[in-house]
Amino acid sequence: MSEHQDGPERRDWTGELGGMVEQVGGHRPPEIDTSLPHSARMYDYWLGGKTNFPADRALGEAFEQAIPSIRTMARENRAFLGRSVRYLVREAGIRQFLDIGTGIPTEGNTHEVAQAEAVDSRVVYVDNDPIVLAHARALMVSGVAGRTAYLHADLREPERILSHPALTGTLDVTRPVGLMLVAILMLLEDEDDPWGKVRKLLDALPAGSHVAITHPSADFNPEAMGQVVSAAQQGRLTLVPRTREQVAEFFGDWELIEPGVVPVMGWHPDGAPPADPQAAYYWAGVARKRS
Repeated sequence: MSEHQDGPERRDWTGELGGMVEQVGGHRPPEIDTSLPHSARMYDYWLGGKTNFPADRALGEAFEQAIPSIRTMARENRAFLGRSVRYLVREAGIRQFLDIGTGIPTEGNTHEVAQAEAVDSRVVYVDNDPIVLAHARALMVSGVAGRTAYLHADLREPERILSHPALTGTLDVTRPVGLMLVAILMLLEDEDDPWGKVRKLLDALPAGSHVAITHPSADFNPEAMGQVVSAAQQGRLTLVPRTREQVAEFFGDWELIEPGVVPVMGWHPDGAPPADPQAAYYWAGVARKRS
């Protein structure tokens, strides 16, 4: 792991945060605790980024021991994000996106994909990792016609997300919105009522809106996923895999877009279908709110 020793993770992120609070809604985030792993920084590590810390890499490697294809799974989630955003712009005419669980910026961010298809696309990003906040300037760079904004908040606070000026000043919630919940819902325990949290978001969006979801599952490899959950618990990180039926429940009564809730690699793949769509242990789907 020597390639990380002099990387950006050595920067004084807390010094940058203070000057950015006003730009992203005036909410001062908690101090960065680099001794605990964080899902966004672990994904950054799996995707080959440098904005991660020893605790993130240690737990990321523990996951990789249980599931050697974990880096591929991270890339497949990222690929699904791109495919689903392009689908929503091209096929559904969506020009507004609410991306919750943004993660650390990397190639193919939601606003980059959407604005490449339609320059007037608008995106609001939401995440609760202070380091993602430190990268918010990169997320807020967009084309002349489009707009992006960042909100430091938690999925457990749907009312705050929906009412925040960063959202209401960027998106017109009387018009269809694309809600992106990619690899985020597994961070909520059942006791947090993730279905209720998602339902509040869905209920607030108008007809014609779409939601895209991916979620890890033990359906594909129970033993390996069990080892990952155990490693997460030891690292004090919540990780709740869910069955296909539980994932489908997140979509409520919205109309699932074909092919429905399927392995993430099998949802509208680019080119030929994958030889083994179950190689990435995630369910994925996109649904539309009926008129």
